[in-house]
Amino acid sequence: MKKPLTALAIEHAKPRAKRYALPDVGHPGLRVLVYPSGARTFVYRFRRGEKEDAQDVTVVLGPASGPGALTLAQARDAAGDARRQRAMGADPADQKRATRRAEAARIAAEEQEARRREDTVANVLARYYADHADGLKSGQEVRRVLDRELKGWAKRRVDDIRRSDAIRVLDTVKARAPIQSKRLRAYGRHFFQWCITKELVEKNPFDGTAVVKEVPRDRVLTDDELRLVLRAIDRLEWPRRQFVHLLLLSAQRLNEVGDMEWSELDLIGEAPTWTLPGARAKNGRAHAVPLAPIAVEILSTMDRVKDSPRVFASFSAAHAKTRVDEVMLEIAREDAVARGVDPDAVTIEPWRLHDLRRTAATTMPRLGVDVVTVERVLNHQMRGVMAVYQRHSFAQEKRHALNLWADFLANLSAARESNIVKFRMGA
Repeated sequence: MKKPLTALAIEHAKPRAKRYALPDVGHPGLRVLVYPSGARTFVYRFRRGEKEDAQDVTVVLGPASGPGALTLAQARDAAGDARRQRAMGADPADQKRATRRAEAARIAAEEQEARRREDTVANVLARYYADHADGLKSGQEVRRVLDRELKGWAKRRVDDIRRSDAIRVLDTVKARAPIQSKRLRAYGRHFFQWCITKELVEKNPFDGTAVVKEVPRDRVLTDDELRLVLRAIDRLEWPRRQFVHLLLLSAQRLNEVGDMEWSELDLIGEAPTWTLPGARAKNGRAHAVPLAPIAVEILSTMDRVKDSPRVFASFSAAHAKTRVDEVMLEIAREDAVARGVDPDAVTIEPWRLHDLRRTAATTMPRLGVDVVTVERVLNHQMRGVMAVYQRHSFAQEKRHALNLWADFLANLSAARESNIVKFRMGA
């Protein structure tokens, strides 16, 4: 006589050459399958369909042995649930598959959510730089702009950034620096497009944002303004004093001077030179910058940053400019007092550090330097036929030009009295 299953009977069921089943009397459909390997599994068996179309269906309820095994009571409850489903017209096998799919979807969603919690803007930017931006000539500039302007998003999930967020940050930057806002829009848009290709976001928050129209600057400092800048430089603190002075003397770009390294300098040869590596140059080409004697003196007497290859300690160029403005205004007001003019009426005309480069380029032709040499000093890329055939280094011409420029500045500095009475202060 067949008897109901017991936990002991399941435990001692011996494997055979072929799989076999142990039915549980009193619990229709419930049985234990015993495999040749010795594994045991609870299943529920039923017939689906009618007569000749009927087919036997097996629903796996769970293991009957080993880790995570169901108890006999649990298996009987599961089989009872399956019978009730059948009684209500449902298919236990379909229900089981639906449950498995729902569980798999739940697990996948949880895993995706866990991954996305790690997909902060800061983390994803690091991946973007390694995968794309660091391979660009402008990679360093891309890093600088995105790291600075998207700092407020650093801990936010990248898929949490909305178009309204992009508009706010662009408007904030535009109020401070319109051209920087234009760069941010271009770099940010490309970054989020990359995120779309990696299936990290579905929409680009920078799409549809307004483009800032770039108006070329034409600000050139007058001789009186240059004289005031030189007087202000003498009162600046290290390393701002040396940085602003070298920026003016070399006529090179802000970041190129700021990131200068000692290994790039030859200060003791017959022709002292700063060789800007192509990796740091805007056009990707190495650039030899002849150093005037005053530039060599500045660099030779500078305090060095301990354990750093950099000439200048890290500092904010914006803060340096603010400090220059403060000192210029201070000097201009001192001059006003000396002339008996109301110092509170004295202000300074707005200018930027990059305007020093334009001022040098504009002044050199006045000193007899031809425009082609000026372009070489600025490391501008030649165009057209000249770009193909012109291979002259212009080393002597550039040295002569920068020496003339340094002498011109020295003569301005020697004329301490300024004709400046009223300027307009700007950012």
